[in-house]
Amino acid sequence: MLNLISTPIGNLNDISLRAIEALKSADYIFAEDTRNAKKLLNFIDCRSKCSSFHEHNEKKVTNLIVKKLIEDQNLEIVIISDAGTPAISDPGYHLIQECINHKINFSHIPGPSSIINAVVLSGLPTSSFTFLGFVPKKKNQKVEFIRSLKKCSETIILFESGKRLPETIQYLFEEYSQHNKISLCREMTKIHETIERGTIASIIEKINSDELVLKGEFVIVIEGSSTEFKNTKLNKKIQK
Repeated sequence: MLNLISTPIGNLNDISLRAIEALKSADYIFAEDTRNAKKLLNFIDCRSKCSSFHEHNEKKVTNLIVKKLIEDQNLEIVIISDAGTPAISDPGYHLIQECINHKINFSHIPGPSSIINAVVLSGLPTSSFTFLGFVPKKKNQKVEFIRSLKKCSETIILFESGKRLPETIQYLFEEYSQHNKISLCREMTKIHETIERGTIASIIEKINSDELVLKGEFVIVIEGSSTEFKNTKLNKKIQK
């Protein structure tokens, strides 16, 4: 049996009783980063063996896990990410597909989600929202990606690193109305949890005045738009 387990996004006390039970009874645990995983495993006093499962060895480890489960379906194998849910902007999707292809039983033990946490804390509409993962790193891809967001009338959720955040917010400013509402969520569930809410223009001002700590990863929540595309400076950036 394969279990994909959602783990805390910051505060280790958010681990569920069901997740603890599954981790402690696992024959094998595969984690995105074994160092981070050991902090959680030590916290819950779990002695199960932990091996790495990340984007660089995903194919190899997927084949290994599938082979083990075909040979012995009584094995208890667990997959965890650094934080949050496996397969959501983290390794796991291909393993799920292989389990389906080989008729291997698998389950998901739910838990904390930075996506849900951020959209709730943003103060923006929660009735309908779209999660689009990490913003592309390459300039042209990022510009095209941000322009495509204007098609979304729902609240939009994105992941971005602190290092690339200023450029991404600047592109949003150039494409959207400066009055569009936005929320930046950082260190959620931790002691230094920070939620910045405002218009894109006001967030730009805070970034330019060094009011924001641009470290770690951010969850960006953007007010949806039903307006038509407008001509912007981004058109020129695409051609550079």
